[in-house]
Amino acid sequence: MINQKEIMEAIADYLGITASDIDKHANLREDLNLGPIELNDLLSDLGNRFGVGFDGEEVIDLETVEDLIALVEDNSL
Repeated sequence: MINQKEIMEAIADYLGITASDIDKHANLREDLNLGPIELNDLLSDLGNRFGVGFDGEEVIDLETVEDLIALVEDNSL
């Protein structure tokens, strides 16, 4: 089972920063400056890394890093 630490490290790796630099409450678009293309690329990277897929409806509501972590965890069960 995938844990939050692994997901945070994967997000940090994608962003080129350390996991400790990421606030779980950070807004993906405003705080991390992820536009639609970057967010899609991040989701693709996480999907490939953890072997999970995401439904388009689930992705629309993503706002924070915490939302993204929950999405990956929910889809890995």
